[in-house]
Amino acid sequence: MKQGSIRKADRVSSDLLRQIVGGMVQPGDLLPKEDSLAETYGVNRSVVREAVKLLEVHRLVRPIKRKGTIALNPMGSMSPEVIHAMLSPRPGEIDVAVLKDVLEIRTHLDVEMSAMAADRRSEQDMENLDTHFRNIEESRLDAQAYSDALEAFTLSIAAATGNRIYGMMVHWNHRVHAQLDDLMASVRQPSNAHLAGMKILIELIRKQDSESVRTVVRAFHGWATPRILTAAALRSGTALEDINDLINAT
Repeated sequence: MKQGSIRKADRVSSDLLRQIVGGMVQPGDLLPKEDSLAETYGVNRSVVREAVKLLEVHRLVRPIKRKGTIALNPMGSMSPEVIHAMLSPRPGEIDVAVLKDVLEIRTHLDVEMSAMAADRRSEQDMENLDTHFRNIEESRLDAQAYSDALEAFTLSIAAATGNRIYGMMVHWNHRVHAQLDDLMASVRQPSNAHLAGMKILIELIRKQDSESVRTVVRAFHGWATPRILTAAALRSGTALEDINDLINAT
């Protein structure tokens, strides 16, 4: 398929994905026929077929022989693109309730992953953490380099657990947050306090003090989560009293 057709298929797939995630197309509904979709989007049938294949990859539809293509429950998909659509149902808008759910999962992931890293880390793991921390220090004047170094540091913590699924979950988490970099950056500024906190975390992992690691990581998220939610709520025009209710419920 040519590049132009691939872009058209992505556009059609993205629009249908948002309709399924947003509830305009309900689980069990049949998608319109190829001819109808092709006319609606002004594309040929091969583009529609490719778009539907992309939806299959995201586990949002299933073709049924002699019946058509049926929409599935989006809650059965772990695709980052599905979660992106839940987080941002319309361009420039953030669903703060969904963001709260995502941040809650991220907190549990970070707390338990870091504690397991403390329990299982090797001397090579500690060397890797020290190296990545130096990279973070050296990149503090470059926002993108700083963000990249933080991602590498998190992956090195995942590697220290010896559990490959944690590494996969970190990559998944980063993809979910890809469209929220500006919000996340608000709590990951290259400051002395941020660097000092990371240094404390490294030393606790070195000492294999998993309970103190849990306390430190949980405290960071307890500080960061309300700030991220507040920034997202203000961006979406949420009333101040509603923001306070949301924060108090965390």
